[in-house]
Formats: sequence, structure tokens, C-alpha cells
Amino acid sequence: MRKSEPESGLNFNLIMPAALLLVLLVVPFSVNSFMHMFSAKKQFNTLMMKIPIDSTAITIPETVKQYEPFDVVLNLETKQLSRFLNEIVSMASEGTAIQGITGVVSPDMKAEIAGEDFEIDKQGPQEQLSAYRGTANWRWRVTPESSGSHDLKFQLHLLTQNNGQQSIKIMDLAEASFSVQANPSEWFKRNWFWIASLLLVPVAIIFGLRRRHA
Repeated sequence: MRKSEPESGLNFNLIMPAALLLVLLVVPFSVNSFMHMFSAKKQFNTLMMKIPIDSTAITIPETVKQYEPFDVVLNLETKQLSRFLNEIVSMASEGTAIQGITGVVSPDMKAEIAGEDFEIDKQGPQEQLSAYRGTANWRWRVTPESSGSHDLKFQLHLLTQNNGQQSIKIMDLAEASFSVQANPSEWFKRNWFWIASLLLVPVAIIFGLRRRHA
């Protein structure tokens, strides 16, 4: 008849799965909670323009929260901007044009926003939603996927004509820095399935150990 392992060894085998489960559950939730506390001290968003135009052309919320969507709006006087860029291009010497733009810039522009930590409803360059008295309008629905500090970049796709040839130039318009607040409750709702799945692992191990030592 096989002798059973000492009680201390059995207790160790039972404690290890429980400790592993504790680490798997507590660490991700603790990280998310820590980011919540960190972002709570820095609840402001900033906007930096890459070309000399009024920052009021871009509308972003003052505060944002993880998993909660918000709107980003761009209202741009494209005719005025194209005239401004054409004046700069005409006065610039070779190699000194703003962001490498050459030729004549058309007011027919497309806009794009991009950010690695955001889910954006419209990907890639977008046509103008509307244009009234030379002001074009774009709108996006954005959802932060993680907490902390994240950047959202604004770009314009310019149609230019140089020596009878048309081309597209991408110009950096602005960059918005967001301090995204963590959302622990929503995080738990989205990850409960994986938490439940992890619970089954130590249960199965403990059940197997008990059968083996029965």
C-alpha cells in the first residue's frame, strides 16, 4: 500500500494554486486601480497645433474616461487655410516649405485622426461632412481603450498641383494629449469571463490532487 504524502506537502499543493489564482486576479485589477488613482491627479487634456491656426478649430472634451466614447469635432476654414499655405509656399525658398508642401494647395481637403489606444469609428482620411461658407466639418466618435496618458493625432490630406501634376500631401495639423481616467467597474464587466475561467484552473487542480491522495 502506497504511503500518502505528509500533510505539509498536501497543504503546499493546495496553497500554490490558490496563490496563483490570487496573483492572476489581483495584479490586473490592482494595475487598473493604480492607473485610476494616477489619472485622477491629472484630469486635463491638452491640444497642440502643428501649424499657426486657431486651436478652437478642434473640439475635444476636458476629461475622458476609459471605455466611455466621446466626440471629436474639426471645423476648418479650408479656403482660408489653402490661401495661407499657398502664400507660405510661394514665399518659401527651396527646401524650406512648411512640412514639405509644394505646389498649389486645393481647399478640397480630407481629415484623419489616429491613436493607438483609441477605438475610432471612422478610419483613414474622411471627406468633409459639410461645408458652409468655406468652413468644412468633420466628426469622429472615439473610445479610449486604456487609462493613462495617450495621444490623438490630427492630419490633413491635401490635394496639391505642381507643374500640372496632382499629388496628395499629408500635413500634421495637431496633437491632442489625453489623461484617460481608469474605469475599474467597466474593466471588471469586460473581463469577468476570463476571471471565471481562471477560477476553474485551481479548482480542477485541487480536485485532481484530492482524488490522487484519496
